Amino acid sequence: MVLGADKIVRMIRDGVRVEDHVSGQTAIKPLIEHIGQDQIEQIEGTTADLRLGAIFRPVGSGRLMRDSRITPRIDKVMNIEESPDGVYRICGGEYLLFQTIEQVNMPHDLFAYIRPRTTLIRSGIPLETAFISPNYQGRLTVGMKHQGQGEVEIQMGFRILCVAFYPIDGEAVPYRGVWQGDRVSTNGEEERPF
Repeated sequence: MVLGADKIVRMIRDGVRVEDHVSGQTAIKPLIEHIGQDQIEQIEGTTADLRLGAIFRPVGSGRLMRDSRITPRIDKVMNIEESPDGVYRICGGEYLLFQTIEQVNMPHDLFAYIRPRTTLIRSGIPLETAFISPNYQGRLTVGMKHQGQGEVEIQMGFRILCVAFYPIDGEAVPYRGVWQGDRVSTNGEEERPF
């Protein structure tokens, strides 16, 4: 069963109980932080829209082994703090990482599913997305490969994702991975998977 708009709005306004990933203490945080009032008012059905806050380009090589990993170094292409009205021109075949403005704060009894907005798909830009695990807290980073022929311009703050929240039936193992927070890459450094 997916959460309806009324429950999403309530969890944004009243907050949810999460384990703070820095202090380890229990805290009350909005389900979605840095979300605009217009976005809250425009929640329809069972999803909330999230906006483009940063673009990164993976460069170099990676190494993904069972006991260690290195993800490619990344270059920041653009972000909303430095270029609030910035527009980036995406070329056919280009692969980038998009990060949201909004941060999600997942309680222990919810997980979420993210999908691209259909406007991106219609423009030849599907997004590679994943589930959001219980207790994950941070901005969302997704992959993007422009599969169309022509260039597509995209502006910082454009709504790129929709997110749906699902209650968990039973006990879930909280997120323990290294991508907690706003982390995008190992940036060419080796580390052990959790």
